[in-house]
Amino acid sequence: MLNMAVDLLRHLRRSERIKYSVATPARLSLFALQRLNRDVFAIEIRENCGFFAIMQMVLFILMHCEENRLTPQVSARGGLYGDPEGSIDWFSALFENVRPLAVTTLPRRVWTSTVRDPVQLGFRQRYDARLQLRSASRLFYSYYRPASHIRDEVDSICTSLNISESSLGVHFRGTDKKFEAATLPWADFCRLVEQELTLNPHLTNIFVSSDEPAFIDFFCKFPFNRPINVAPAKLLSNGVRPVHFSGHSGLEIGREALVSSLLLSRCGYLVKMPSYLSAWSKIFNPDLSVTLAVPPRPQDFWFPDSQIWVGQQRAMGQNAV
Repeated sequence: MLNMAVDLLRHLRRSERIKYSVATPARLSLFALQRLNRDVFAIEIRENCGFFAIMQMVLFILMHCEENRLTPQVSARGGLYGDPEGSIDWFSALFENVRPLAVTTLPRRVWTSTVRDPVQLGFRQRYDARLQLRSASRLFYSYYRPASHIRDEVDSICTSLNISESSLGVHFRGTDKKFEAATLPWADFCRLVEQELTLNPHLTNIFVSSDEPAFIDFFCKFPFNRPINVAPAKLLSNGVRPVHFSGHSGLEIGREALVSSLLLSRCGYLVKMPSYLSAWSKIFNPDLSVTLAVPPRPQDFWFPDSQIWVGQQRAMGQNAV
């Protein structure tokens, strides 16, 4: 199984090679500008991709800064989660910096580079295979944490829905995710959830989160013999269109995605399909036990799900011996 994972990673590097080469001039220009900042690395993200795909970029930026003894200065505007004018830094609206910049140590002027595609940084090729779940969690929390209003909201929902170590978290990403991971019939996925409940009798209730209303209806009718609570998401997908392309308010979509991931991280166990959102629950809580129902496709075998899958296959191999 581990050899298969290595082959998948090699395939990924080849598939990204052309995009990486085309972006070389922009990447060289970006790093030339950032060298003027001396010990600060200032990046503004304006990317039209998923919320937690952008969080991956932030994680890569933090790795680069740690490696080169730089102070990260990260913002995110426009795109799918900000306003069209780019006046709102939505990253700062949702996360707090736990070590604010000391103004006296900054250069007189900080030059900020705008990134519209991850290949402009080139960090995925450099850092993705080096990321580990627990160290990534430590790294992120050493710089950022969810804003206080997000933490308060999560605490309130956990209380009202009885989300705790006794909860089995379930996340099913549908819509466009079929292009990034093998599909699994809903009934098969429910039987996997049922199996984990049998193996973990201390799990007394279920918390389910999904972007597909039809799946939630199907799941809630399955005879699990456990009470089921549904994530209080107001912004769901529109047919086959994923939620972040369904015309909802950008900042609200981002807030709901973050809250959903944090709620899953507060469960005692998680069963999931491939998804950055629920994979980041493992970053927010590295002690969370996770079962990944199917692997991501080879061309999308990225961290954190890549590490979750490899670790899961390794554990299965050891148990078989």
